[in-house]
Amino acid sequence: MQGGKRALSSWNIFVKKIYREGKSKNSSYSFQNALKDASKRKSEMGTSSNKVAQGTKKHRKSKRKSSGKKHTRRHRKH
Repeated sequence: MQGGKRALSSWNIFVKKIYREGKSKNSSYSFQNALKDASKRKSEMGTSSNKVAQGTKKHRKSKRKSSGKKHTRRHRKH
């Protein structure tokens, strides 16, 4: 079975950018630190040049079971 890779979200791209910046300054900088720093700097995310075009994400409908009637087996009379 072959499958393609999903494109990175704008959040993932932003966190990777923060990680690269932190790693270049401090070799012991971890990805966990990048996630924390990125959440503090969310306001900068909209200004990045790697911004994914808005409106291109596909919305998926959730598949929920209806709360309607339950299907039961009907028994035949013998």
